[in-house]
Amino acid sequence: MKFTLCLSLLLTGLLQVHCHHVPGHHEEQEHNGDQNPLDHQHHPLEEGQGTEMTSYKKIVKTNAEFAFRLYKIITSDPAPKNVFFSPLSISTAFAMLTLGAKAETHHQIFNGLGFNLSDIEENVIHGGFKQIIHTINQPSNVTQLNIGNALFIEKSLKVLPTFLNNLKTLYAAEGFSTNFKNSTSAENEINNYVKNKTNGKISQAVEELDESTVMIVLNYITFKGVWEEPFKPTSTRNQDFFVDANTTVKVNMMHRKGDYSYLYDEDLSCSVVRVPYNGDYSAWFILPDEGKLTDVEHTLTGEVMTKWGKSVRHGKIELHIPKFSISGSYDVKDLLQTQGVNDVFHDNADLSGITGQRDLRVSKAVHKAVMEVNEEGTEAAAVTTLEFVLKSGRIPRFPTFRYDRPFLIVINDDPTHNILFVAKVYNPAAK
Repeated sequence: MKFTLCLSLLLTGLLQVHCHHVPGHHEEQEHNGDQNPLDHQHHPLEEGQGTEMTSYKKIVKTNAEFAFRLYKIITSDPAPKNVFFSPLSISTAFAMLTLGAKAETHHQIFNGLGFNLSDIEENVIHGGFKQIIHTINQPSNVTQLNIGNALFIEKSLKVLPTFLNNLKTLYAAEGFSTNFKNSTSAENEINNYVKNKTNGKISQAVEELDESTVMIVLNYITFKGVWEEPFKPTSTRNQDFFVDANTTVKVNMMHRKGDYSYLYDEDLSCSVVRVPYNGDYSAWFILPDEGKLTDVEHTLTGEVMTKWGKSVRHGKIELHIPKFSISGSYDVKDLLQTQGVNDVFHDNADLSGITGQRDLRVSKAVHKAVMEVNEEGTEAAAVTTLEFVLKSGRIPRFPTFRYDRPFLIVINDDPTHNILFVAKVYNPAAK
């Protein structure tokens, strides 16, 4: 009999995995009790993965390309709208899933994430994610960034110790023995956990749990960054934002003169400003020329971001960014199936590395994210950004960057060069 494994991802960043139980021999297995399912001692993948601090560098480029590939899929929807998601949260969740995948299912997931196992060893990939998680979770007095993973397992489901230990060792996952037969109680337990971990940004991680659910896997990312040079609220003005040729909305436009890294990319026809947070993080604000939004979206890659990092000039500019709050919710199952990740969602899935049998499949993969940008900085839970127009006739003393039409944002973890969040602000007045 097949179980069904559901994945859902929430951002400031959260990923959850649900398993729906089809009655079978598992009901006769012993309960785990109230013990932590991840409290085991054997760590089969811990050796040989490399613990040097540079191990994450071996997967950063692949993760960046995955981020922009995913962005292109999301924005292929002809209906223009705001976009916000955490590619790192999604890739981390599915990398965790590969620990229980076998054969073609295993191959498809890694391929979908952009990893060719002929070029890079699996241990190196997991070691890279381990190092990213460790680096991100280092305490900071100025920026709050946390990533974490959790596994909620039905008490009657017997999961292989190898799978549990690898999740704990490589992904620092927490484990909880949960009574999914009481769906209301299980739903409250999971939602309270997520609400606590995301500082209240995501309060409804799961809804209407089926009584047959046997497992949920969560990945969350939370970010609260303070601008290195905050905007003054007294400089914020109510101004026009030109959504398209026929739509103009009023926004609270923040304004600041200051020293920033910036450039104009003639090849992509866009202006770029790097706005740093206190600490080791930065937001790249990308403003396509009029009529060039789609062209920029189609050509933006990790290599382009690397080129910008080497090409920016530093100097004083006038910066105008709207305050806004946006969110995103995505069916990751649909997104990844366009990348060839198919078996894991169907009855031919081989997730025997989880229970020892081919009795699981992923039925749902959902990603939710919220972001708020204001004068102080950015807050995102994937489960967070902001301008002023010069008076007519004035000649600007400095280069002026006015984000009063659709633009993109990429938030980076500078030490690891990992892309934490990607956003398109199409209409800052829309929630």
